[in-house]
Amino acid sequence: MENKIRVVIVDDYDMTRSLLKIILRGEKFDIVGEATDGQSGLEMCLALKPDMVLLDVVMPIMNGIEALEKIHQALPKTLVMMVTGNDDHSVVNEAISKGASGYIVKPFNTASVIETMNQARERFILCHPAGVQH
Repeated sequence: MENKIRVVIVDDYDMTRSLLKIILRGEKFDIVGEATDGQSGLEMCLALKPDMVLLDVVMPIMNGIEALEKIHQALPKTLVMMVTGNDDHSVVNEAISKGASGYIVKPFNTASVIETMNQARERFILCHPAGVQH
């Protein structure tokens, strides 16, 4: 049986988290945790050590860019996909330069999320042929 990629979703909007869970259900991903702000998302990631994080850019307490840097420093093998309502290239470039593996722009559609996540999953498998981190 193929291992699923363990994912934490960090977004302050309940609807976004719910939609991402619905989209990824039945795919090759296992949602292992959810958080509503960057600080609790960072703490969850440190505790759960997921394979991938879906991380909103604009959130309370700690924004996604700051959380990205801390997650990337502590868990360099974890892929972080930014989720943003802003397709401003400077924000995207900053996230990529700080370690993001890619991004999903809101509003998103099912096909684009699945395609982006599957591409990230393939990169993860290529970089970690021994399998998932758990």
